[in-house]
Amino acid sequence: WALVKEAEDLKAKLDAHTAEVAEDEKRYKVLTDMIKKAAIAQFRDGDKKVSIAGSAYNWEVSRTSTTKIDKDAMKADGILAKYTTTEDSYRISPKIIKED
Repeated sequence: WALVKEAEDLKAKLDAHTAEVAEDEKRYKVLTDMIKKAAIAQFRDGDKKVSIAGSAYNWEVSRTSTTKIDKDAMKADGILAKYTTTEDSYRISPKIIKED
């Protein structure tokens, strides 16, 4: 399969690149977490977005609210099973073949 061969070649190239930038990615994560924390501290009631301006980027943190369902409470009330559904999802995960 030419498609698989091309994907394998590209995956190997991307894996090599990922290894090269791993330390930078870790540091970037630390920095963005710190920026996010600073922005969250600036939120006021009613704000949906806070922005911290840099020289090359505007670092925007937005707030959304999510409604969640308390499954434990539903289970305790005996109604969880009635409203539980199963849904299939698919994910592709390339696993390297070890050469002996």
